[in-house]
Amino acid sequence: MIHLRTLLTLIATFCLAACSNAAEPVQLNTVKEGKPALWKVTGTKPGQQGSAYMFGTIHILPKNVNWRTPLLETALKDSDRLIIEVLGLEDTQNAARIFSKLAISPDQPEIETRVKPSLRDDLDAVIDKSNIPEFALNRMESWAAALSLASAQTNALGLDSGEGVEKKLTAQFDDFDKPVEGLETIEQQLGYFDTLPESQQRDMLTSVVEEAADTKGAFERLFNAWISGDTDKIVELSNGGILEDPKTREKLLVARNQDWTDQLDKRLQSPGISFVAVGAAHLVGPDAVQAMLEKRGYKIEKIQ
Repeated sequence: MIHLRTLLTLIATFCLAACSNAAEPVQLNTVKEGKPALWKVTGTKPGQQGSAYMFGTIHILPKNVNWRTPLLETALKDSDRLIIEVLGLEDTQNAARIFSKLAISPDQPEIETRVKPSLRDDLDAVIDKSNIPEFALNRMESWAAALSLASAQTNALGLDSGEGVEKKLTAQFDDFDKPVEGLETIEQQLGYFDTLPESQQRDMLTSVVEEAADTKGAFERLFNAWISGDTDKIVELSNGGILEDPKTREKLLVARNQDWTDQLDKRLQSPGISFVAVGAAHLVGPDAVQAMLEKRGYKIEKIQ
């Protein structure tokens, strides 16, 4: 079963405010250096004048790891713009305001009633470790409670969203004085969770509780697959669990990939080189953005 933390680390850039105050790092069994996957996209049909690099990211990283390679640095320098999932996450107050607007609804049932009775003691333990008041979780919709608890579990590993790939790349393109563009707004990204049916939201919450004991191992497996460029392993880790439900998969992954493909196709009609950095789960498997672009006539090369 896929951990919700794994899903968020792979496909969502939003991190709750608690993530900015990371705990003392724990000792992680992670690879210190590697070559994450990188693709080159070029047009083959009339009108497809642009090209792009596509780089699968992981949104939180341990410190002191080397994921940059000479080939990656050359691609960054050659690119005219950076395209990431969401702009504006550095404004944590605004992000928190948007989260609260979507997350909190009146007359929510108590959080413990949203998991099966056999999991309620485990839920209590997860809440205690999270340092999130239970009354606050009671006010949240189920998707928001699940994200909040999952973020707290990641935070307990000492992982800081400030170490994420997108933030590093955005700072680099700011130094290059080159534009940074986004594929989604914060409202759009959170809206995908907010509009899930309640049954699927409760599946998210159940996943957080059931997989709480393996937070460290789940992150280690994901990170090591990412930094090693092991796309088959990333597919394995990002399939199953809450994404086994076809409607959830369509909402959280496939529909977004289709939307991004439309946006990138329009961008690639004009000259220039884009560097596209999005969560790694969007760039692997049969529903990958590159696979959708290939169906539109683009040549896809895995160059790292």
